Amino acid sequence: MRERRLAPIIAAIVIAVAALYILARPKAEHVEEGVYIGMKAPDFTVVGVDGSTFTLSEHRGEIVVIEFSTMWCPYCAKQIEVFRKLSKEFTEGVYIASIDVDPSEEPSRDWVRNMGISWFYGHSPEAGLLYKVSYVPMVIVVDERGIIRYRGAYTPYEKLKLIILQLSG
Repeated sequence: MRERRLAPIIAAIVIAVAALYILARPKAEHVEEGVYIGMKAPDFTVVGVDGSTFTLSEHRGEIVVIEFSTMWCPYCAKQIEVFRKLSKEFTEGVYIASIDVDPSEEPSRDWVRNMGISWFYGHSPEAGLLYKVSYVPMVIVVDERGIIRYRGAYTPYEKLKLIILQLSG
């Protein structure tokens, strides 16, 4: 009879010790690299149409908003309008990059200028493959630690602004 009364108490103690162990253990610092939300964004380098270079890892400490696009995509042109507004509002702590992934043609400086693009614009079908771009535009938001926090299609200004504000604290 006494053993029956002790069994629930012993079970409760074992559960409490297990819970304390799980809660008190140090958090893993390693985040798996990949191209989906919650993963460490793979590093890459792209040469811009103006000759500058963009390397993702050089922007740790900043929020990076990346658009994978093509010149012929009408939704990509709409995303460029959104990026134009973002680039005017977020002048510090946010880096914006557009990367054309069309393997058949490269954007020219004139095209970029005519579109009113003042942020980094490069061409890299390889970056599109690395990030498993299966539609355009694809928008990726990477936080200050290099973790992907958003991945989606055309993203309106208000939604991107909210994501940036939430990530910046």
